[in-house]
Amino acid sequence: MEITYKNTSALSLIFTFILFISSLNLSFSTTICNTNDKNVLLGIKSQFNNASVFTTWDPITDCCKNWSGIECNSNGRVTMLAVSDTNDVIGEIPTSVVNLPFLQFFTFAVFPGVSGTIPPAIAKLTNLVHLDFSLDSLTGPIPDFLGQLKNLDVIDLSGNRFTGQIPASLGRLTKLRSANLGSNQLSGPIPASLGMIKSLEQLYIYINNLSDPIPASLAQLPKLNELPLFQNQLTGSIPESFGSFKNPALNIDLSSNNLSGPIPSSFGKAKITALVLSKNKFSGDASFLFGKDKTVLTTMDLSNNIFKFGFSNVDLSPGLKNLDISHNMIFGSLPEKLGQLPLQRLDVSFNQLCGQIPTGRRLKQFSPTKFSNNTCLCGLPLPACT
Repeated sequence: MEITYKNTSALSLIFTFILFISSLNLSFSTTICNTNDKNVLLGIKSQFNNASVFTTWDPITDCCKNWSGIECNSNGRVTMLAVSDTNDVIGEIPTSVVNLPFLQFFTFAVFPGVSGTIPPAIAKLTNLVHLDFSLDSLTGPIPDFLGQLKNLDVIDLSGNRFTGQIPASLGRLTKLRSANLGSNQLSGPIPASLGMIKSLEQLYIYINNLSDPIPASLAQLPKLNELPLFQNQLTGSIPESFGSFKNPALNIDLSSNNLSGPIPSSFGKAKITALVLSKNKFSGDASFLFGKDKTVLTTMDLSNNIFKFGFSNVDLSPGLKNLDISHNMIFGSLPEKLGQLPLQRLDVSFNQLCGQIPTGRRLKQFSPTKFSNNTCLCGLPLPACT
Protein backbone atom coordinates (compact mmCIF):
# COMPACT_ATOMS: atom_id res chain seq x y z
CA MET A 1 0.00 0.00 0.00
CA GLU A 2 2.79 2.38 0.90
CA ILE A 3 4.64 1.68 -2.31
CA THR A 4 1.49 2.28 -4.27
CA TYR A 5 0.88 5.50 -2.38
CA LYS A 6 4.40 6.81 -3.06
CA ASN A 7 4.17 5.93 -6.73
CA THR A 8 0.80 7.61 -6.92
CA SER A 9 2.18 10.70 -5.22
CA ALA A 10 5.08 10.87 -7.63
CA LEU A 11 2.77 10.49 -10.57
CA SER A 12 0.51 13.15 -9.12
CA LEU A 13 3.42 15.55 -8.76
CA ILE A 14 4.48 14.91 -12.34
CA PHE A 15 0.92 15.36 -13.59
CA THR A 16 0.58 18.60 -11.60
CA PHE A 17 3.83 19.90 -13.09
CA ILE A 18 2.67 19.04 -16.61
CA LEU A 19 -0.59 20.89 -15.97
CA PHE A 20 1.35 23.90 -14.68
CA ILE A 21 3.60 23.99 -17.74
CA SER A 22 0.54 23.54 -19.98
CA SER A 23 -1.21 26.42 -18.27
CA LEU A 24 1.82 28.62 -18.84
CA ASN A 25 1.89 27.66 -22.51
CA LEU A 26 -1.84 28.27 -22.77
CA SER A 27 -1.52 31.70 -21.20
CA PHE A 28 1.25 32.57 -23.60
CA SER A 29 -0.76 31.25 -26.59
CA THR A 30 -3.87 33.22 -25.70
CA THR A 31 -2.02 36.50 -25.14
CA ILE A 32 -0.62 36.99 -28.63
CA CYS A 33 -1.85 40.44 -29.59
CA ASN A 34 1.01 42.63 -30.73
CA THR A 35 1.46 45.48 -28.25
CA ASN A 36 1.85 48.16 -30.90
CA ASP A 37 -1.22 46.99 -32.78
CA LYS A 38 -3.23 46.88 -29.58
CA ASN A 39 -2.25 50.44 -28.71
CA VAL A 40 -3.26 51.62 -32.20
CA LEU A 41 -6.70 50.05 -31.75
CA LEU A 42 -7.12 51.57 -28.29
CA GLY A 43 -6.22 54.93 -29.81
CA ILE A 44 -8.97 54.49 -32.40
CA LYS A 45 -11.43 53.63 -29.64
CA SER A 46 -10.41 56.78 -27.76
CA GLN A 47 -10.68 58.90 -30.94
CA PHE A 48 -14.35 57.95 -31.16
CA ASN A 49 -15.04 58.50 -27.46
CA ASN A 50 -15.41 54.81 -26.62
CA ALA A 51 -18.43 54.40 -28.89
CA SER A 52 -20.66 51.37 -28.39
CA VAL A 53 -19.18 49.40 -31.28
CA PHE A 54 -15.87 49.25 -29.35
CA THR A 55 -17.37 47.89 -26.10
CA THR A 56 -15.43 44.63 -26.23
CA TRP A 57 -12.14 46.42 -26.77
CA ASP A 58 -11.02 46.04 -23.17
CA PRO A 59 -7.34 46.89 -22.61
CA ILE A 60 -6.93 44.05 -20.09
CA THR A 61 -7.99 41.41 -22.63
CA ASP A 62 -6.30 40.09 -25.72
CA CYS A 63 -7.36 41.98 -28.85
CA CYS A 64 -6.88 38.91 -31.06
CA LYS A 65 -9.19 36.70 -29.01
CA ASN A 66 -11.76 38.88 -27.32
CA TRP A 67 -12.34 42.02 -29.38
CA SER A 68 -15.21 42.06 -31.87
CA GLY A 69 -14.28 42.91 -35.43
CA ILE A 70 -10.61 42.08 -34.90
CA GLU A 71 -8.66 39.15 -36.31
CA CYS A 72 -4.92 38.47 -36.22
CA ASN A 73 -2.39 36.28 -37.91
CA SER A 74 -0.36 33.62 -36.08
CA ASN A 75 2.14 36.25 -34.99
CA GLY A 76 -0.47 38.39 -33.27
CA ARG A 77 -0.51 41.09 -35.91
CA VAL A 78 -3.90 42.57 -36.67
CA THR A 79 -5.13 41.58 -40.13
CA MET A 80 -8.78 42.63 -39.85
CA LEU A 81 -10.52 45.72 -38.49
CA ALA A 82 -14.21 45.41 -39.29
CA VAL A 83 -16.67 47.57 -37.36
CA SER A 84 -20.00 48.90 -38.57
CA ASP A 85 -23.58 49.98 -38.03
CA THR A 86 -23.93 52.46 -35.21
CA ASN A 87 -24.82 56.14 -34.89
CA ASP A 88 -22.39 57.10 -32.13
CA VAL A 89 -19.20 56.81 -34.19
CA ILE A 90 -18.66 60.45 -35.15
CA GLY A 91 -15.57 61.91 -36.82
CA GLU A 92 -13.31 61.01 -39.73
CA ILE A 93 -11.64 57.81 -40.97
CA PRO A 94 -8.81 57.20 -38.46
CA THR A 95 -5.43 57.91 -40.07
CA SER A 96 -3.69 55.94 -37.30
CA VAL A 97 -4.86 52.76 -39.04
CA VAL A 98 -1.72 53.16 -41.16
CA ASN A 99 0.16 51.84 -38.14
CA LEU A 100 -1.46 48.42 -38.65
CA PRO A 101 0.92 47.33 -41.42
CA PHE A 102 -0.49 43.79 -41.72
CA LEU A 103 -4.09 44.92 -42.19
CA GLN A 104 -5.90 43.08 -44.99
CA PHE A 105 -9.59 43.70 -44.22
CA PHE A 106 -10.72 47.20 -43.30
CA THR A 107 -14.43 47.85 -42.83
CA PHE A 108 -15.58 51.14 -41.34
CA ALA A 109 -19.13 51.16 -42.63
CA VAL A 110 -22.74 52.19 -41.92
CA PHE A 111 -21.53 55.08 -39.76
CA PRO A 112 -23.65 58.10 -40.73
CA GLY A 113 -21.58 60.22 -38.36
CA VAL A 114 -18.30 59.49 -40.17
CA SER A 115 -17.55 62.31 -42.61
CA GLY A 116 -14.62 63.98 -44.36
CA THR A 117 -12.50 62.48 -47.11
CA ILE A 118 -10.56 59.24 -47.50
CA PRO A 119 -7.19 59.99 -45.86
CA PRO A 120 -4.00 59.56 -47.94
CA ALA A 121 -2.67 57.28 -45.21
CA ILE A 122 -4.87 54.50 -46.61
CA ALA A 123 -2.52 54.26 -49.61
CA LYS A 124 0.19 52.88 -47.30
CA LEU A 125 -1.89 49.83 -46.37
CA THR A 126 -0.50 47.83 -49.26
CA ASN A 127 -1.70 44.48 -47.86
CA LEU A 128 -5.37 45.48 -48.08
CA VAL A 129 -7.60 43.06 -49.97
CA HIS A 130 -10.96 44.35 -48.69
CA LEU A 131 -11.91 48.01 -48.22
CA ASP A 132 -15.44 48.92 -47.16
CA PHE A 133 -16.51 52.51 -46.33
CA SER A 134 -20.11 52.02 -47.48
CA LEU A 135 -23.05 53.97 -46.05
CA ASP A 136 -20.95 56.56 -44.27
CA SER A 137 -21.11 60.31 -44.97
CA LEU A 138 -17.82 60.70 -46.80
CA THR A 139 -17.34 63.56 -49.27
CA GLY A 140 -14.85 64.86 -51.82
CA PRO A 141 -13.49 62.95 -54.80
CA ILE A 142 -12.61 59.27 -54.83
CA PRO A 143 -8.85 59.62 -54.46
CA ASP A 144 -6.49 58.61 -57.23
CA PHE A 145 -4.15 56.93 -54.74
CA LEU A 146 -6.56 54.01 -54.26
CA GLY A 147 -5.06 52.68 -57.49
CA GLN A 148 -1.90 51.94 -55.49
CA LEU A 149 -3.63 49.24 -53.42
CA LYS A 150 -2.69 46.51 -55.90
CA ASN A 151 -3.96 43.63 -53.71
CA LEU A 152 -7.54 44.88 -53.42
CA ASP A 153 -10.14 42.22 -54.09
CA VAL A 154 -13.22 44.19 -52.95
CA ILE A 155 -13.83 47.93 -52.69
CA ASP A 156 -17.17 49.31 -51.51
CA LEU A 157 -17.64 53.08 -51.34
CA SER A 158 -21.39 53.06 -51.96
CA GLY A 159 -23.92 55.22 -50.18
CA ASN A 160 -21.71 58.23 -49.50
CA ARG A 161 -21.51 61.73 -50.99
CA PHE A 162 -18.47 61.40 -53.22
CA THR A 163 -18.26 63.88 -56.08
CA GLY A 164 -16.05 64.33 -59.13
CA GLN A 165 -14.99 61.70 -61.61
CA ILE A 166 -14.17 58.05 -61.12
CA PRO A 167 -10.34 57.93 -61.16
CA ALA A 168 -8.89 56.05 -64.11
CA SER A 169 -6.24 54.70 -61.72
CA LEU A 170 -8.74 52.11 -60.47
CA GLY A 171 -7.96 50.26 -63.68
CA ARG A 172 -4.62 49.29 -62.11
CA LEU A 173 -6.35 47.11 -59.53
CA THR A 174 -5.79 43.92 -61.48
CA LYS A 175 -6.97 41.62 -58.66
CA LEU A 176 -10.26 43.41 -58.09
CA ARG A 177 -13.39 41.23 -58.19
CA SER A 178 -16.04 43.65 -56.92
CA ALA A 179 -16.26 47.44 -57.08
CA ASN A 180 -19.28 49.28 -55.67
CA LEU A 181 -19.38 53.04 -56.21
CA GLY A 182 -23.18 53.27 -56.25
CA SER A 183 -25.39 55.92 -54.63
CA ASN A 184 -22.97 58.82 -54.70
CA GLN A 185 -22.78 62.06 -56.68
CA LEU A 186 -20.11 61.05 -59.16
CA SER A 187 -20.05 62.74 -62.56
CA GLY A 188 -18.19 62.55 -65.85
CA PRO A 189 -17.54 59.40 -67.91
CA ILE A 190 -17.05 55.82 -66.83
CA PRO A 191 -13.28 55.31 -67.27
CA ALA A 192 -12.40 52.99 -70.14
CA SER A 193 -9.54 51.72 -67.97
CA LEU A 194 -12.01 49.67 -65.92
CA GLY A 195 -12.12 47.28 -68.89
CA MET A 196 -8.53 46.30 -68.04
CA ILE A 197 -9.52 44.58 -64.78
CA LYS A 198 -9.93 41.05 -66.14
CA SER A 199 -10.77 39.68 -62.68
CA LEU A 200 -13.77 42.02 -62.25
CA GLU A 201 -17.05 40.23 -61.56
CA GLN A 202 -19.27 43.04 -60.22
CA LEU A 203 -19.23 46.69 -61.21
CA TYR A 204 -21.86 48.75 -59.41
CA ILE A 205 -22.07 52.43 -60.45
CA TYR A 206 -25.82 53.00 -60.07
CA ILE A 207 -27.50 56.22 -58.86
CA ASN A 208 -24.87 58.81 -59.74
CA ASN A 209 -24.59 61.63 -62.29
CA LEU A 210 -22.39 59.82 -64.78
CA SER A 211 -22.55 61.05 -68.38
CA ASP A 212 -21.09 60.25 -71.81
CA PRO A 213 -21.46 56.92 -73.62
CA ILE A 214 -20.86 53.56 -71.96
CA PRO A 215 -17.24 52.55 -72.70
CA ALA A 216 -16.94 49.66 -75.15
CA SER A 217 -14.00 48.32 -73.11
CA LEU A 218 -16.35 46.90 -70.47
CA ALA A 219 -17.09 44.05 -72.88
CA GLN A 220 -13.49 42.90 -72.32
CA LEU A 221 -14.36 41.73 -68.80
CA PRO A 222 -14.71 37.94 -69.17
CA LYS A 223 -15.93 37.28 -65.62
CA LEU A 224 -18.42 40.14 -65.32
CA ASN A 225 -21.78 39.01 -63.93
CA GLU A 226 -23.26 42.23 -62.48
CA LEU A 227 -23.38 45.57 -64.33
CA PRO A 228 -25.96 47.92 -62.77
CA LEU A 229 -25.56 51.42 -64.25
CA PHE A 230 -29.12 52.60 -63.63
CA GLN A 231 -30.13 56.14 -62.66
CA ASN A 232 -27.33 58.07 -64.27
CA GLN A 233 -27.18 60.44 -67.26
CA LEU A 234 -25.42 58.13 -69.70
CA THR A 235 -25.86 58.92 -73.38
CA GLY A 236 -25.45 57.15 -76.70
CA SER A 237 -26.53 53.57 -77.22
CA ILE A 238 -25.31 50.14 -76.16
CA PRO A 239 -21.78 49.55 -77.51
CA GLU A 240 -21.45 47.12 -80.43
CA SER A 241 -18.83 45.30 -78.38
CA PHE A 242 -21.43 44.21 -75.81
CA GLY A 243 -22.33 41.36 -78.12
CA SER A 244 -19.15 39.61 -77.00
CA PHE A 245 -20.35 39.03 -73.43
CA LYS A 246 -20.24 35.27 -72.86
CA ASN A 247 -20.86 34.93 -69.12
CA PRO A 248 -24.33 33.29 -68.91
CA ALA A 249 -24.88 34.69 -65.40
CA LEU A 250 -24.67 38.34 -66.54
CA ASN A 251 -27.21 40.86 -65.24
CA ILE A 252 -27.25 44.28 -66.97
CA ASP A 253 -29.36 47.21 -65.76
CA LEU A 254 -29.12 50.39 -67.84
CA SER A 255 -32.50 51.83 -66.81
CA SER A 256 -33.21 55.49 -66.12
CA ASN A 257 -30.50 57.03 -68.27
CA ASN A 258 -30.47 59.17 -71.43
CA LEU A 259 -29.57 56.30 -73.73
CA SER A 260 -31.10 56.37 -77.21
CA GLY A 261 -31.07 54.98 -80.71
CA PRO A 262 -31.42 51.40 -81.90
CA ILE A 263 -29.93 48.44 -80.08
CA PRO A 264 -26.95 47.09 -82.09
CA SER A 265 -27.77 43.73 -83.66
CA SER A 266 -24.52 42.31 -82.28
CA PHE A 267 -25.99 42.59 -78.78
CA GLY A 268 -28.35 39.76 -79.66
CA LYS A 269 -25.39 37.36 -79.45
CA ALA A 270 -24.63 38.15 -75.81
CA LYS A 271 -25.46 35.63 -73.11
CA ILE A 272 -27.48 37.48 -70.50
CA THR A 273 -29.66 36.37 -67.58
CA ALA A 274 -31.37 39.70 -66.87
CA LEU A 275 -31.56 42.77 -69.10
CA VAL A 276 -33.23 45.99 -67.93
CA LEU A 277 -33.33 48.87 -70.44
CA SER A 278 -36.38 50.75 -69.14
CA LYS A 279 -36.82 54.53 -68.98
CA ASN A 280 -34.52 55.49 -71.82
CA LYS A 281 -35.12 56.58 -75.42
CA PHE A 282 -34.19 53.38 -77.23
CA SER A 283 -35.92 52.94 -80.58
CA GLY A 284 -36.26 50.52 -83.45
CA ASP A 285 -36.38 46.73 -83.39
CA ALA A 286 -35.44 44.79 -80.25
CA SER A 287 -37.06 41.48 -81.19
CA PHE A 288 -33.66 39.83 -81.69
CA LEU A 289 -33.02 40.12 -77.96
CA PHE A 290 -35.52 37.29 -77.50
CA GLY A 291 -35.28 33.74 -78.86
CA LYS A 292 -35.62 30.12 -77.77
CA ASP A 293 -31.84 29.84 -77.82
CA LYS A 294 -31.69 32.36 -74.94
CA THR A 295 -32.00 29.57 -72.41
CA VAL A 296 -30.53 31.55 -69.50
CA LEU A 297 -32.69 34.66 -70.00
CA THR A 298 -35.11 35.10 -67.08
CA THR A 299 -35.77 38.88 -67.06
CA MET A 300 -36.41 41.31 -69.91
CA ASP A 301 -37.55 44.88 -69.26
CA LEU A 302 -37.86 47.14 -72.33
CA SER A 303 -40.51 49.43 -70.84
CA ASN A 304 -40.76 53.19 -71.31
CA ASN A 305 -38.83 53.51 -74.53
CA ILE A 306 -39.90 54.04 -78.16
CA PHE A 307 -39.29 50.53 -79.50
CA LYS A 308 -41.36 49.66 -82.54
CA PHE A 309 -41.50 46.11 -83.87
CA GLY A 310 -43.93 43.27 -84.44
CA PHE A 311 -44.40 40.96 -81.47
CA SER A 312 -46.48 38.23 -83.14
CA ASN A 313 -43.61 35.99 -84.22
CA VAL A 314 -41.16 36.71 -81.44
CA ASP A 315 -39.82 33.40 -80.13
CA LEU A 316 -39.79 33.89 -76.37
CA SER A 317 -37.11 32.43 -74.14
CA PRO A 318 -38.39 29.27 -72.36
CA GLY A 319 -37.15 30.33 -68.94
CA LEU A 320 -38.55 33.85 -69.05
CA LYS A 321 -40.05 34.80 -65.67
CA ASN A 322 -40.24 38.59 -65.87
CA LEU A 323 -41.33 40.42 -69.00
CA ASP A 324 -42.15 44.12 -69.29
CA ILE A 325 -42.55 45.73 -72.72
CA SER A 326 -45.02 48.41 -71.60
CA HIS A 327 -45.04 52.01 -72.85
CA ASN A 328 -43.61 51.43 -76.30
CA MET A 329 -45.01 51.20 -79.86
CA ILE A 330 -44.89 47.43 -80.17
CA PHE A 331 -47.55 46.02 -82.49
CA GLY A 332 -48.98 42.69 -83.60
CA SER A 333 -50.41 40.00 -81.35
CA LEU A 334 -49.11 38.29 -78.25
CA PRO A 335 -47.22 35.05 -79.08
CA GLU A 336 -49.09 31.85 -78.15
CA LYS A 337 -46.04 30.68 -76.23
CA LEU A 338 -46.59 33.50 -73.72
CA GLY A 339 -49.19 31.39 -71.91
CA GLN A 340 -46.71 28.54 -71.44
CA LEU A 341 -43.96 30.51 -69.75
CA PRO A 342 -43.24 30.42 -65.99
CA LEU A 343 -44.13 34.12 -65.70
CA GLN A 344 -44.01 35.83 -62.33
CA ARG A 345 -44.25 39.39 -63.66
CA LEU A 346 -45.79 40.61 -66.92
CA ASP A 347 -46.71 44.01 -68.36
CA VAL A 348 -47.56 44.61 -72.04
CA SER A 349 -49.71 47.72 -71.51
CA PHE A 350 -49.55 50.98 -73.51
CA ASN A 351 -48.56 49.53 -76.87
CA GLN A 352 -50.31 48.86 -80.19
CA LEU A 353 -51.03 45.19 -79.62
CA CYS A 354 -54.15 43.50 -80.92
CA GLY A 355 -55.93 40.14 -80.93
CA GLN A 356 -56.70 37.32 -78.50
CA ILE A 357 -54.63 37.08 -75.32
CA PRO A 358 -53.18 33.55 -75.28
CA THR A 359 -54.78 31.12 -72.89
CA GLY A 360 -52.80 29.98 -69.91
CA ARG A 361 -53.34 29.67 -66.20
CA ARG A 362 -50.42 31.93 -65.43
CA LEU A 363 -51.71 34.79 -67.60
CA LYS A 364 -55.02 34.86 -65.72
CA GLN A 365 -53.24 35.83 -62.52
CA PHE A 366 -52.24 39.23 -63.89
CA SER A 367 -54.34 42.35 -63.50
CA PRO A 368 -56.22 43.65 -66.58
CA THR A 369 -54.12 46.83 -66.26
CA LYS A 370 -51.09 44.82 -67.38
CA PHE A 371 -52.79 44.38 -70.79
CA SER A 372 -54.57 47.75 -70.98
CA ASN A 373 -54.19 50.67 -73.40
CA ASN A 374 -53.50 48.62 -76.48
CA THR A 375 -55.21 48.83 -79.88
CA CYS A 376 -57.50 45.82 -79.56
CA LEU A 377 -56.31 43.13 -77.17
CA CYS A 378 -59.12 40.96 -75.89
CA GLY A 379 -59.83 37.84 -73.88
CA LEU A 380 -59.16 37.05 -70.26
CA PRO A 381 -58.30 38.95 -68.15
CA LEU A 382 -59.75 41.61 -70.53
CA PRO A 383 -63.29 41.45 -71.96
CA ALA A 384 -64.02 38.64 -74.39
CA CYS A 385 -63.21 39.09 -78.06
CA THR A 386 -66.14 39.94 -80.35
